[in-house]
Amino acid sequence: MDKKIILGLLLSYILLFICFIIALILPKLKVPKEITRKVVHIMISNWWIIALIYLNNYFALIPPITFLGLNYLSYKYKLVKGIERDDPKQLGTIFYPLAMILLVLFGISQHKLYIGAIGGLILGYSDGLATVLGVTLGKRKLYRDKTYVGSITMLVMSFMVTFIILNLYHQEYILLGSLVVAFSATFNELFITDHGTDNLSVPLLSSIVYYLFQLIVQLI
Repeated sequence: MDKKIILGLLLSYILLFICFIIALILPKLKVPKEITRKVVHIMISNWWIIALIYLNNYFALIPPITFLGLNYLSYKYKLVKGIERDDPKQLGTIFYPLAMILLVLFGISQHKLYIGAIGGLILGYSDGLATVLGVTLGKRKLYRDKTYVGSITMLVMSFMVTFIILNLYHQEYILLGSLVVAFSATFNELFITDHGTDNLSVPLLSSIVYYLFQLIVQLI
């Protein structure tokens, strides 16, 4: 096995260990469970950076498959209570690594893992920060339990994530593509998702929307 791949796998599991420690420590510091969940949510999304640098092949499936197995055990047996919701119908911790697996498969099959990373990092930073700021600063509700602060954060962060990735990979129509992805991700998170399904629908839709946008651009 290539040394670069071994390093990528090692860094992946170090990141997972750090997230595990955070999930154990923050509740002891009286940090609200929802904030703890989203901090871990954001932290683990940084795996996509590791994948883009070191695991741009099918070896990238190994860490998220491991995450899925561990998250299932945690969900079933409440091993890491800091990341689990009280409602058993909330399957967000299962959907999160499942989305990672699907995004890796899609990105690798297209030889464009960065498209999967768009959805993965939007799920981490945009959805994660939207909840943190919405819970701590949001006062006025926009729709259901969503606040204006949270939705604006989702929109801005989704744009920034997409814009940065597209710039790094020297894509065309970067501004327009970033806007399209940002608005679709925000709409999805605001009106469509429920019971933790945003951990699956937001990243998948974001990557698919950009993929379709790229196909349209190629036809112009």
